[in-house]
Amino acid sequence: MSRTRIRPAARVLLLDDDNRLLLLRMLRPATAGRPDADPGGNGARYWLLPGGGLHRGETYEAAAHREVFEETGITRVALGPCVWLRDQTVTWPDGAPMRVVERYFTGRVATGTPITFAQHEPLEATLIAGYRWFAQAEIEAREEAEVFAPPGLSGLFGELLRARAGGGQAEPVRLSS
Repeated sequence: MSRTRIRPAARVLLLDDDNRLLLLRMLRPATAGRPDADPGGNGARYWLLPGGGLHRGETYEAAAHREVFEETGITRVALGPCVWLRDQTVTWPDGAPMRVVERYFTGRVATGTPITFAQHEPLEATLIAGYRWFAQAEIEAREEAEVFAPPGLSGLFGELLRARAGGGQAEPVRLSS
């Protein structure tokens, strides 16, 4: 019996001045069960928040900043609090169980901040096909035909925007797996 490994990860809800959310267009061969793989498991394209696994000794916050830089080229992001938590056990591509412990942070950048893929690691260069800034209503309108991660993103994003408008959110929300 294999032992479950733990993979801490940080993701960022990167918002511009117009409250549009940056999502990365991902390409992935079918690797069902991998948390950052195509959630449908069929090799299709899908949308994902910037982020990834922590390096040894790295904090979630430091990983969030590093991942935003690696995946978008943005060096200056006003990182906000952790707003969502997700803890799920998945089957990794090597067949072993992996417990993925994610923290989702908000981040702010100015509208029109340039995005570049020049800092991509080799694997990211093969998987990230593009990006787009989405208003919450745009995600909601496209969720039936396209895959967004985490599941239910439009509703979660809408709740976050409403909470922010009403004075904030005290504690991070636990997402279902």
